[in-house]
Amino acid sequence: MNKEKIFEQKAQEILKYLKSNIRYGKYIPRPFFLEFTGSPSSGKTTTITELDKFLRREGFRVLRPQEGAEVIRHIERTTPLYNIRTGLYALQLLVDISAGHLYDIVIFDRCIFDVYCWMMYWCEKGKLTDFATQNIQDFFMSDFWINKIDLAYFMVCDPKIAMERELRIALTQKLGETTNPKTVETLVNRYKKAYDILSPDYKQLRLLDTTEMKENKMVEMIAEQVLSVLQEKAKNGR
Repeated sequence: MNKEKIFEQKAQEILKYLKSNIRYGKYIPRPFFLEFTGSPSSGKTTTITELDKFLRREGFRVLRPQEGAEVIRHIERTTPLYNIRTGLYALQLLVDISAGHLYDIVIFDRCIFDVYCWMMYWCEKGKLTDFATQNIQDFFMSDFWINKIDLAYFMVCDPKIAMERELRIALTQKLGETTNPKTVETLVNRYKKAYDILSPDYKQLRLLDTTEMKENKMVEMIAEQVLSVLQEKAKNGR
């Protein structure tokens, strides 16, 4: 059986669970939630786009919320308040959508695991105290919502390769606050460090280095993992 057929078979098993009478009866399970975060040009957008396309064509009701960076533009990116605010935007969506069943699967381009990593970054930049960092991280990692994320990817890429990807079709060669080699290297290290800290307690976390990966292989590998995890959750009634 080829990979396409395997993906379709797994998708249909998950869909069968989501469309069952159990879901639309007295017991209404929440949607599945996926989060993708990581360093710039590591493949997040490509992966999300292809997963969204595949799942919708298989019959799922998929929500791909607008990324916080596209919504929160009135706060400068040079302050931790910016990442706190984008995190609150994603958190509100996560909490509200999890209370209903309008969608089957929600794919976040950065959600609450992302905030944890950014607070590490701002602490190291000297813009947050250790105490404030811990308080903010504890809030976003609360059991009230963190376990609603069924699978989360920290995607990273070598800074040099990331810059080549970032600038290959850009209208300007100007580098941004977070899209320059030095900052990208810092972010890659932060995501790796965060993964080491969090992964023992949060089994839904995956760390993926896409530096040497072709886009099609990257998407195939992630799709296979996502479908397998959600298939298992569907079989076990979550």
